[in-house]
Amino acid sequence: MENSSHNPHGLDASSAREALDAIAASRTQVAAHVASPWWYHVGMGVTLALLFLSMSLRMATWAVPLFVGVVVLLGLAVRRVTGVSFDRYTATPGATRLFGIYALVSVLVVVTGMYLEWGAEVHWAIAAAGLVVGVLTTAVGYRVDAVARHDIQAGR
Repeated sequence: MENSSHNPHGLDASSAREALDAIAASRTQVAAHVASPWWYHVGMGVTLALLFLSMSLRMATWAVPLFVGVVVLLGLAVRRVTGVSFDRYTATPGATRLFGIYALVSVLVVVTGMYLEWGAEVHWAIAAAGLVVGVLTTAVGYRVDAVARHDIQAGR
C-alpha cells in the first residue's frame, strides 16, 4: 500500500530536528532560571519559624497577617529575580512528590507541637515545631529547586 500522507507545511526531517533542538534549548534555559536565590528558601524557613514562635508567645493575632504578607512578598520577589513564574513545589512530578512528603511531615510536626503546648501545657512546643518546620522548609526548598530543574531538563 502506498503512503499517501500529506505534508501541507513542507516540513522535512531537518526542520523537525531544528524545532526539537530549539525546544531542548528552551528547556535548558528555563531550567537554569528555576533555581531560587539563597534568600528565598532561608526567608521562607525563617518566616514560618517566626510564625509558630508568635503562637507560643500568644501574639499570633497581629503576627500571622504580617508573616503571610512576608511570604507573599518573597514569592513576588523570587519571580522578579528569576524571571520564571511557576509553582515550584508542584510544577513537576518529582517536585510534587517531594512537596507531598514535606507537607505531611510538617503537618504532623505542627499538630504534635500544638497538642503538646495547648493540650499538655508544654511551653514552647509550638515554637520548637516551628523551628523544625523552618529548617525543613529551607532544606526541602533547595531540593525542590534541584528536582524541578532536573525534571524540566528531562522534559517532564
